Amino acid sequence: MNIGFERITIIGVGLLGASLGLALKRRKSGARITGVGRRAESLEKALQCGAVDEISLDPLSASAQADAVIIATPVQQVIPLLDLLAPHLSPNALVMDVASVKQEICDHARRIFPVPRRFVGCHPMAGGEKFGPENGTAELYEGTVCLMEDSPDLSEEAQQAARAFWEFVGTRVVTLNAARHDALLARTSHLPHVAAAALARIVYDAGADSTLIGRGFLDVTRIAASRAEIWRDISLSNRGALLGAIQELQQSLDAFEAALTKGDAAAVEDFFEKAAEARGKVTAS
Repeated sequence: MNIGFERITIIGVGLLGASLGLALKRRKSGARITGVGRRAESLEKALQCGAVDEISLDPLSASAQADAVIIATPVQQVIPLLDLLAPHLSPNALVMDVASVKQEICDHARRIFPVPRRFVGCHPMAGGEKFGPENGTAELYEGTVCLMEDSPDLSEEAQQAARAFWEFVGTRVVTLNAARHDALLARTSHLPHVAAAALARIVYDAGADSTLIGRGFLDVTRIAASRAEIWRDISLSNRGALLGAIQELQQSLDAFEAALTKGDAAAVEDFFEKAAEARGKVTAS
């Protein structure tokens, strides 16, 4: 099945970018894919693993004639790249990002792209604690959800093209506004990373080693092995929403601490019962 684009540029050939290229090729998109990055070593790996057809260190020249440009870099690099690219792209080019923070990026895009806007903020909820093109896989996006920006200033044709693109690589697209996205992701993704990191440090500081930990610790802290600089940037970019989520967690822990201090068995049990009920409802919906 042809995806409708002749030339696709993927800026950032780490896990997400390389996996996207592999998925497009596995599904026979018909597009020629250019991979762009800062490091020649990573670009060569992406080329060798078959994720891209050609490579470039220059995002501007690699994107100028592209039909679709996907920015798959860390979140702090997205806005500078938009500033660099916006004046020079084909007027019909579809531009997307994959960052897990949306409002800051979408607000900026609204200021620099003409209306109807052909930049569509996207967030495919795929990834893992591993990184680099060598860990890319064509199946990374299959069965996942892609959260896509919904805004009245977007080009309807660009929205439809973005939806078709992500459905092509196996995702289910859900639209929502950027502020709602960031509020939800602060609680469903960003706060869990903070909590996992905190727990990993607490256990380490307590002197535990591999002989003293079980599956529960490993399951809960798996994401603490993610790259620190990625989560530094995400945390700072979504600072307001994440601070609110941290306060909510602190309030919940304070309530549990108070019940535990009093020896209130009913309140302690209620804490866990309501948590199990809440999780069941969230995962079933």
